[in-house]
Amino acid sequence: MPAYADTCVDESGLVEKSTAPRLANDQQLFNSPPAYTDICVEEGGLDEKSASSQAHDPMLKNEDFSVEVKDIESTDSSSNVSPSSSSSSICNAFDNVQQIHKDIGSFIDTNKVILRGVFIGLMCTCALGYFIWALVISITYDCQDVRPLITLVVGIVTCVIIWRCKICFSSQLEKCSLAFGEAINGKIRKIIKIATCTLVLVGIAVVIILIGFRRPSNLISVFGFFTFVLFLWIFSAHPGQVNWRPVFGGFCLQFYFALIILRWQAGFDLLSWLGQRVQEFLDLTNYGAEFVFGSKFTDHIFAMKVLPVVIFFSCVINVLYYLGAMQMIISKIGWLLKMVLGTTAPESLCAAANIFVGHTEAPIMIRPFMLLMTKSELNAVMTGGFATIAGGVMAAYISFGVPPEHLLCASVMNAPGALAVSKLLYPETEKSKIRKISDVDMGESKERNIIDAAAAGASASIKLVAIIAANLIAFLSLLAFVNAILSWLGSFVCHPEFTFQLICSYIFMPMAYLMGVEWSDAGVVGELVGIKTFLNEFVAYKELAKFIENRSTCTGDYLSIRSQVIATYALCGFSNIGCIGVQMGALGSMAPERRGHIATIVLKSLLGGVVTCLITASIAWFAVG
Repeated sequence: MPAYADTCVDESGLVEKSTAPRLANDQQLFNSPPAYTDICVEEGGLDEKSASSQAHDPMLKNEDFSVEVKDIESTDSSSNVSPSSSSSSICNAFDNVQQIHKDIGSFIDTNKVILRGVFIGLMCTCALGYFIWALVISITYDCQDVRPLITLVVGIVTCVIIWRCKICFSSQLEKCSLAFGEAINGKIRKIIKIATCTLVLVGIAVVIILIGFRRPSNLISVFGFFTFVLFLWIFSAHPGQVNWRPVFGGFCLQFYFALIILRWQAGFDLLSWLGQRVQEFLDLTNYGAEFVFGSKFTDHIFAMKVLPVVIFFSCVINVLYYLGAMQMIISKIGWLLKMVLGTTAPESLCAAANIFVGHTEAPIMIRPFMLLMTKSELNAVMTGGFATIAGGVMAAYISFGVPPEHLLCASVMNAPGALAVSKLLYPETEKSKIRKISDVDMGESKERNIIDAAAAGASASIKLVAIIAANLIAFLSLLAFVNAILSWLGSFVCHPEFTFQLICSYIFMPMAYLMGVEWSDAGVVGELVGIKTFLNEFVAYKELAKFIENRSTCTGDYLSIRSQVIATYALCGFSNIGCIGVQMGALGSMAPERRGHIATIVLKSLLGGVVTCLITASIAWFAVG
């Protein structure tokens, strides 16, 4: 029989201390009643003496044993139930939280429209409050010019009103448009077109006459413009089948863009302000470059200051694509070009996209339709790619010191100019199968959120940065090699200064003069145009930046303001021999079945891109004077 000793039990029945029982065997544990000795009860229980006497009374002993066993079992059971009850409480609390979450979700789903309206109302109220507060503070303390803020608010409100009107009154607007179209018959429509064209041409003639009287030297640019147009018509694939509407329409858009942006003081101030904001925006790249490369990153100006700008700008462009802003802007510009020029949807949209992105990214929007496009449409797509530059590359040119307002103006002017030149070099002789803008899929971003879009844009720029750096290393080294050979050959006739740049200066000098460049600077500008055509525009802009810096510091050789502006427009395009392979590779991968057609017309497209830049420079200088 086991003996239990020194066992203390409090009033709740819990055993505080006990000695380990020594069991004779397991059978005796269940069959023999245990004997308790020296049992102490704190309150209302047994004392030591009574416990000792009770040890000799079997009945009392058994009764007390049963009591103690019950107390101990109840204690053990209560201690065993406590963890499970705690776990049950936690589960209940979790279920309650889950139910609250479901209730909130169902409430939001049920009242989604109301909550959205409340949120928009709160945001509009906060924006209006900030606008009023900013106006009062700025006017009172004269701490900031409020005109940009007012312009931004007016623009946003106008866009929102137009958007809501299209949503709420789309059917009514469509009915009114159809009714207006039916009311104007063919004869009246023809009269309106003739009157519009007459007013446009008369306006151009008046401006030319007025500017010609004030500055007769500007008429050289006009003569150069007609010379370039005649050159394009001579080398046209079908000179007798030219549709002159897109040709005249494109050149007229270029002319009026130049007048509004460069000749009108308000337009020039707006473009200058926009250029300054773009410069400030791109300067924010310095924070990232300094963090990665250190405070002395400007010691390596190109690798550590110029190339990071491309990464930053590519990131921002991709974010705008994710938000849908780029698609909206491109579609509206494409619609304008289509309505004014009468060009088809694919070529209009691609020309509009080339203002912002490169010649390999812009055709992605029209990739599904490239199999259906005519040769003239393919030529328009490639000419637009050769005649414009990408936004990321433009950011790099701005970081060189090239005036941003003129680069922005050139990017906008080259879009309609490229369409006009392409339709003159390769007129449309087939019937297009795609006429509507709505037929073209603008594409949706594959990124999941804005952070993913920013990261994807930065990652995508790695290839562009590598291409830029590799091209510069290769072409500058190649140029040095060619110059070394030419100088060696020239040394035998006492002309060691004989270089590739010298050859280009003489070949392109007449073209530079026809654009309006002073004869004293025509050789230098012709040299820059030659470098841009046979090498690439990056090297040419890098050389132009040296002349701009020399002029600002009054050291070394420099160009006049007139020649500097014309050169900025003439170099603004991817029209160089190296880009032929890039263009063919990009379009050929999108439409392998059209590689033969692309290879046939790519040289004509390159010629169109070169002449587009020259025409844009002529019109720009005539307008700016």
